[in-house]
Amino acid sequence: MSIENNQYPSYYPMGDRAIVAQFENFISIDVSRKIQSFLYMIKKQDIKGVMELLPAYNNLTIVYNPVIIKYDELIMEFKKIEKDISDDVKIESKTVHIPVAFGGEYGLDIDEIAERSDLTSTEVIKKLQSKSYYVYMIGFIAGYPYCGNIDEKLRFKRRSNPRMSVKKGTVQIADKQVGIFTMDAPSGWHIVGWTPMEVFNPHHLPPGLLSAGDYVKLEPVSSDFVKTWDKEKEKEWNRNWNM
Repeated sequence: MSIENNQYPSYYPMGDRAIVAQFENFISIDVSRKIQSFLYMIKKQDIKGVMELLPAYNNLTIVYNPVIIKYDELIMEFKKIEKDISDDVKIESKTVHIPVAFGGEYGLDIDEIAERSDLTSTEVIKKLQSKSYYVYMIGFIAGYPYCGNIDEKLRFKRRSNPRMSVKKGTVQIADKQVGIFTMDAPSGWHIVGWTPMEVFNPHHLPPGLLSAGDYVKLEPVSSDFVKTWDKEKEKEWNRNWNM
């Protein structure tokens, strides 16, 4: 559906070389797809001076070179294409299957989540693996995917005692979303599993395995499987699941 005659997007400057295109101020896949639609059209127009496009939950930040194009000129370019923004545009995306060892030493909070949601640990894992999760945005730390939405029964507030550091590869539930740590970092949310898959590598091109608009599917594997993970296993996994 086109958003012609809608008040969105609105624009405001971020410093002297970035513009924020603001969409509806809530989190939804429909809003995210409008942002992806706008991003796609800006790329297609190949507007001179546009240097980087950064999608978030409900806005798109456009970094530009003010020597090549002025703020007002860029807004005029956006106005020409914004009438074609749609939440049902066909944007290229992929589903990435991620091997995850749930529970035990890898998912320290599974039992607590099971108890608080009146489920067994096995039922919690089944719910987590039962669907694909939409990648709303990448952020927090390099390559970290914000994926949603999880089953409402598994949705809890932030832990009262945050952990100072969790391991790279940790899979956590954060409110109604799932995230995967791409490096060791602090966390106040609930840890449910761990993946050996390299989701972000600064030496790869592109460095991130996932982009906004993609989908993530968590595939349960055993602790023995992740302990023996290596480059050959990763190639085999991708051949079987991600080709």
